[in-house]
Amino acid sequence: MKKVLPFLAVAFSGFLVYLFDKLWGASIKWDEVKSVKVGEFLTKEIEVYQILFFLGFASLIYLIGRRLFNKNNEFYNKKQRKLREFNKTEITDASILLRWGVFFDFDTPFISDLTPYCTKHDGAPIRFVHDRCPMQGCENSKIQFNEYGMKNLIESDLIDKWEKLK
Repeated sequence: MKKVLPFLAVAFSGFLVYLFDKLWGASIKWDEVKSVKVGEFLTKEIEVYQILFFLGFASLIYLIGRRLFNKNNEFYNKKQRKLREFNKTEITDASILLRWGVFFDFDTPFISDLTPYCTKHDGAPIRFVHDRCPMQGCENSKIQFNEYGMKNLIESDLIDKWEKLK
């Protein structure tokens, strides 16, 4: 397929030239086109305001195009993105890893999807099921995780960090 693609491109461009010539070829005055000399364009005097106008117009088109076609439309501002990086913490004495998402209600940060993980086991952390570690015999399977209290503590810390960023 890769070898056929250049041949198809050449054939298609030839077809486009033929189509252009049949549709608009008779309406173009080819003698005037052929009589244009490249040297005349190079020696033509251009004034400074024409150059400035061209640069300004080109810059305007570039900025509009960048705004329209920029795939990296950022929903959050710089401070909010910095605060969103604070999305996990580890309670070392209990061997619990907490992860969450940081979102904003107008200008007030809050967390969502608080998920605890048990890190007492080898390998990857194990997500809690029904506010407990699912592994039998684990210390974290005997205690019940207080999601509301932990969420309140994390949001208080989050608001403190938010105030320090401002």
